[in-house]
Amino acid sequence: MMDLGERLKYLRKQQHWTQEQLAQYLNISRSQISKWENGDLLPDVQSLQKLSNLYNVSIDFLIGRDSSKKELLREVRRWYQTDDISEKTLDIINYLKQNPNIEEAIYSLAQLPNKKRKHAEVMISTIIKEFSDAIK
Repeated sequence: MMDLGERLKYLRKQQHWTQEQLAQYLNISRSQISKWENGDLLPDVQSLQKLSNLYNVSIDFLIGRDSSKKELLREVRRWYQTDDISEKTLDIINYLKQNPNIEEAIYSLAQLPNKKRKHAEVMISTIIKEFSDAIK
């Protein structure tokens, strides 16, 4: 589970912003962003509001309060502008939100050339299935 600093860094990187760029948007110093992301300092309430608006997420999401499936579904519908979201897809999105390292790995996998990606997908699927079968 991500803490506030990890979540802030994750959201910033999702926008492909540097700490300096985010600091300019918020009209604060880059070092303050760094302290937030490293957990050395907590953002004040006004900063949380600005971050929430900037990233288009709830403050509850920023501080790591678990959102209900209903809230997650609303966010996903807004992000992807579709009503066609299965329960399984929603569970996967929720899992990825809670595990940004896996999300980054999957994103990297998607960037591979088709032949290499297919080979890696088969290997990963096999490993996941074997672990899943082993714990049943």
